[in-house]
Parts: sequence; structure tokens; C-alpha cells
Amino acid sequence: MSSTPVEVTRTGQHTFRATNPRGAQVAIGREDAPEAFTPGELLLAAIAACSAVTSENLLVRRLGEDAELTVHADRTKVPEDKHKFARVQVGFDVDLSAIEDDDRAKLLEAVERAITKYCTVSRSVEEGTPIDLTLPR
Repeated sequence: MSSTPVEVTRTGQHTFRATNPRGAQVAIGREDAPEAFTPGELLLAAIAACSAVTSENLLVRRLGEDAELTVHADRTKVPEDKHKFARVQVGFDVDLSAIEDDDRAKLLEAVERAITKYCTVSRSVEEGTPIDLTLPR
């Protein structure tokens, strides 16, 4: 299978827990499940997190170790199919005011190039990675 497997186990009616081999856990459920992410929210979180992780070194190198960085992700759904995203919007909240205009433009270009080239999640979603489903027989 994968070199970074994730397991999702049912914990109750419409609630699940995702775990990885490093011991991390996240609660998953439907929209009304308290303290849980929906699967769609997890996809948005993965896209935002991948963008943040991919760009962190570039931004921190210019802004300092204490730089605050928040990445937001939201989606637009396909009007005729509520179970499909039409588009995902990703936005950065980071204070770049201490950087000169020319240097800021170069930094933003580098961040965009890095995300486009190295963000596994965004690239996989954009390019439409096939999913192989295995069910018991």
C-alpha cells in the first residue's frame, strides 16, 4: 500500500477516527458531528496545510522564526451536485509589510512556484489522481 498509511475507524453513528502510525488522531463525521471534521473539511485542511508547510521555509527565512502564518481554504460546490467541489480557494494571511515591494514580489513568486511544484495534495487534486478501491469479496 502506501508509505504513509492512514486508517479510519468507526467510533459511533456517523463518526470516525483517522489515525496514522505516528499516533496522530483526528475526529471525522457529518456536518452535525460535534468536534469533528467532515471529509470535505479534511480535504480543505490538507490543501491549506500542504500550502503552509511547502511555503514555510521561504516565508520564515525572510520574516523570521516568529512569523505568524495562517492559510485558509474554502470551496465552491457544483450547483447541480452538492457532493462535488467546483473550485477550491486558498488564501494566505501573513504580514509582508516589512519587505520592500520588489523583494515581496520575488518572495511571492517563489512561494507560488514552490506550492505549484511541491505541494503533493494540491497537485494530486488538480491533476485528478486515480483512486483504487478494494472491497472485500
